[in-house]
Amino acid sequence: MFPTHKDCRNFLNGVCLLLGVPVDPNGPACPRFSAKIVKPSIIQPHAEVDLAELKGRLDRIEAELARIKAALKNL
Repeated sequence: MFPTHKDCRNFLNGVCLLLGVPVDPNGPACPRFSAKIVKPSIIQPHAEVDLAELKGRLDRIEAELARIKAALKNL
């Protein structure tokens, strides 16, 4: 099934918002087609989180931030 104008985020009340022209809602979408964002109907379960890995990443980021702040003070 091909996308139609009514499936495009740039379509509103029978008008293409990009071109400002009326279009057939059921007509084939143009090359500038951008799909409307569809919210998932099923809530995805959260993936398992490795707290030790996150702590390590946070520590590395904080160390890099401290290094950048020290470099900025020397400017």
